[in-house]
Amino acid sequence: MRPVVSGGSPLTLADDLAAQELAWETRPLLRRLYRSWFALLAARLSTPGPTIELGAGIARFKEIVPEAIATDVEPTPWTEVVVDAQRMPYRDGSVGNVVLFDVFHHLADPAGFLDEARRVLRPGGRVLVIDPYCSPLSTAAYRTFHHERTDVTADPFAVDADIAGRPMASNQARSTLVFFRHADELQQRWPELALVERKRFSFILYPLSGGFSRRPLLPRALWLLGELIEQALRPLAPLLAFRCLVVLERRR
Repeated sequence: MRPVVSGGSPLTLADDLAAQELAWETRPLLRRLYRSWFALLAARLSTPGPTIELGAGIARFKEIVPEAIATDVEPTPWTEVVVDAQRMPYRDGSVGNVVLFDVFHHLADPAGFLDEARRVLRPGGRVLVIDPYCSPLSTAAYRTFHHERTDVTADPFAVDADIAGRPMASNQARSTLVFFRHADELQQRWPELALVERKRFSFILYPLSGGFSRRPLLPRALWLLGELIEQALRPLAPLLAFRCLVVLERRR
């Protein structure tokens, strides 16, 4: 469900992004986490060819990759071009990278997006995704503390009528379903988009950061300890992870 303001009216995309901008400026742990995740994506970009960020929001990925083209589904003060992920305005085989940071779970038609990605990417071009991951721990936490829907029983590739036409609506389980639980179907339907990397990460620091909508719980003095605990918990990623990284590469 879309968040509502105190008067009961639905938040617009611009309202939500303005709140994100404020959180970004006032929460140093959040900035630290997200910049480290942006760096994960930057290290995996394919070259040459333009890098298109879909649903760029407040466009902070450009701090790490300045040449990335920040797009969104509506005009906003932070983005450069209006782009629909299911109908991208790019020529066949013309794009180097399509980046979706916290965006894939907002897509109403993931199959339509994958068709478009297959069309616009050049050979060797990549789709790079960072998105929520539904482990046993994070699924319980998302359902308890997060306003976005988390439905692990949804059809992974079907059009989601609850999301269509609503930029802030989502199903946080979407990436888990498409790239992990139904990865075989993904590769059968889109064999040109090879699944070259999957990574599950983020165990305690993200929930303790408060994200963009809740009060931070971890004092600055404990950040280093938190990072050490994150490293120690990596073997338990399938059980504890809150996030996933996925890389698809366009084959010839």
